[in-house]
Formats: sequence, C-alpha cells, structure tokens
Amino acid sequence: MTQWHPQTEQLVEYAAGSCNTGMSVAISVHLHYCKHCRERVSELESATAVLFETQAPAPVADGTFDQLMQRIQREPTVEPVRKPAPQQRFPRALQSLLPESLDELNWRHPMKNLSVSHLLTDETGMIIGLHHMKAGGRVPNHTHRGDEINVVLEGGFSDQMGSYGEGDFVFRTDNDTHAPQADAHEDCLMLSVVTAPVKLTGPLGWLVNPFIKP
Repeated sequence: MTQWHPQTEQLVEYAAGSCNTGMSVAISVHLHYCKHCRERVSELESATAVLFETQAPAPVADGTFDQLMQRIQREPTVEPVRKPAPQQRFPRALQSLLPESLDELNWRHPMKNLSVSHLLTDETGMIIGLHHMKAGGRVPNHTHRGDEINVVLEGGFSDQMGSYGEGDFVFRTDNDTHAPQADAHEDCLMLSVVTAPVKLTGPLGWLVNPFIKP
C-alpha cells in the first residue's frame, strides 16, 4: 500500500489536464499503484465536468449538428479486433517510453551505487528518467537545484524523512537535503523527474558537482 502521495494542488492540475508532461507521467505511474489517489482524481474530474457544464454554450450555426450526424451515419462501421493485452512490467504511462528491455537503455553510472538513464525532456525542461540503486547502496547527502519527483517502481529506499516502497510518490524541492539508501535486500528502481542535477553537500561536492548530470 502506498504511503506517500502527490500534493492536492498537483492532483488538481492533473485532473484538469494542465500539468506538464513530466508531472503527468509521474502522477499517472503513481495512480497505477494507489487506489486512494485514483478515487481523488475521479472526484476532481467530476467536479471539473460540473464546472464545464455550467459555462454558457458557444453558439453553433443552424444545421451543423444534422450535418455531423449525416456524416457519421455514412461512415462504415468497423469492429476492432481485440487482442489480449500483454503482461507489462511497468505502468502503461511509463511503458510507452521504454524499449522492450531496460538493457537497451543508455545507462550512466555517476556514482558507485547509482545508475541513471535519461528517457526524455518535456516541454518545460523537466528531465524524465530511471534511477537504479543497488541493494543497500547509498547516495551521498545532497540537495536539489529545483524540484525532484521519484516514484518507486521496484524495491524501496529510505532517507532522513521516511521510508518508501512500491508506488510511493516522493516530492523534493531545492529546500530539501537527503541521502537516499536502497533497502538492504533488494535493488531499488525508480522513475525520476527532475528540473536540474542534484548538488552534493559533502566536502568533495565542489569537485564532483560540475560533472553531475541528471
């Protein structure tokens, strides 16, 4: 059961279809695991629909509806061939961004216990990727140069602020400092959405930070 969720404002933007692609993918992946947030989004979407219905209708030229119906009736009806959906390892919102195997991705290794793969950069510059931490592996203490979202896909990790498992939505800002560590018994795989690379706060940060990429 997920314990960490998007903020209410983030769910409102998602339900209204107004959030950027990076946030939308992260929330969609979280919703795959979280019944509670799926219900909240459904309620928000219903409220949005009610507001839409109360708006004054735009004027439509006479005969437009009849013309549309005639065109629909003239179109041939083709029954789609339904095939059983293949079993997928990841939620659909993420699976569509991935190749058949994670081995086909370009993985970088900025730290001994951490592997990173870039999937895409959205329209606002947010970077969507995967982070893989080895079992028991720890990332040095760091802060962020902007917002960071992690959604746990497999395994789990913990930091100074809590413990996180499959489906948890972990949101950090440039005011947060932490040192994530993967659970000892299993590797941790996460969807990561960031606005900029992390900034190490340890004594060697000044030397390493210029070479860190998201």
